[in-house]
Amino acid sequence: MIAPRPAGVWLAVLLGLCRAAPAPSEPPLPATAGQVWREHDIAPFTATAGTSSQRHVVDWILQDTGYAAWHGEMVASLTADGTAVHCFHQPAMQDRVADTVARFVTPAAAPHRFAVRVVGVADPGWRLTARGLLQPIPAATPGVQAWIVSREEAALLLGTLRQRRDCIELPTGPVLAANGVPAVVSGGRSRPYLRDVAPRPDLWPGWQPLAASCDEGFAIDVQPLLTVDGTAVDAVIRCRIDQVERMAPLPVDLPVSGGQRLQIEVPQIAAVRVGERFRWPASRVLVVGLGLVPWPVPAQNAQAGGGAVALRTDVVVFVEPRLRGPR
Repeated sequence: MIAPRPAGVWLAVLLGLCRAAPAPSEPPLPATAGQVWREHDIAPFTATAGTSSQRHVVDWILQDTGYAAWHGEMVASLTADGTAVHCFHQPAMQDRVADTVARFVTPAAAPHRFAVRVVGVADPGWRLTARGLLQPIPAATPGVQAWIVSREEAALLLGTLRQRRDCIELPTGPVLAANGVPAVVSGGRSRPYLRDVAPRPDLWPGWQPLAASCDEGFAIDVQPLLTVDGTAVDAVIRCRIDQVERMAPLPVDLPVSGGQRLQIEVPQIAAVRVGERFRWPASRVLVVGLGLVPWPVPAQNAQAGGGAVALRTDVVVFVEPRLRGPR
């Protein structure tokens, strides 16, 4: 006969069995196409570029590899935090990710700089006088042209444009971008207008004006990235311009007797969206003409008859590599 054991002893035995039982493991990611898991160190870049800068690395990887490569039938994963890019994909794709990461971290200790300037010229005829300096490179967006010039020629061209009466610079002087980090030039305002009227019999005078607003302004950002060997630059240039060209007046009858009328407005808006990627030698300056687009600074538009006259200008972007050592 087995002697009965105290309840505490049985509890200890049960607890021991629970501790001895293996914890359930996470199911492995299916690697039916030969995928492997790798982590790529980006700490040298994020330590210099700042909080949340890992998103710039992820964005560039997606541009290089294509979004479809990460959202197809094959299981794949791409995430990043402040120290590493976490990637689950085939070895060939892992090598491409490693190559992109190397472009961000190689110069991180002493990052290169890029001077970005934006000017607007009312008359596109400046292109004719500058043809001898400009060497064309491909551009995919309709209306956009791109060229490369030497640093000396870029300085001469910029000085010539600044002497023109129809040239405006935005802002005055260069905006500096670090390697892999976008430089952003932006601004805007909210434009209020009277959108409609609504009956309100419970309130005097029996109707209520319905106000609204349009946001107009611009955002031009340039994200340059040097190749590992330092001989070439890739840059993504994005441009968003929204401009209220005019407010079309529209008289409407008020919802009260007496035939009263009120003038409401319908906004006429011009919108420009440009997204381009260029590659050029690091020893040269990139010049991009966005075409005759709305000038993106509402405050600089002329005033006439109480309303803003929307300007159209040939917006030109200069991107000049200022590398930390001779190239």
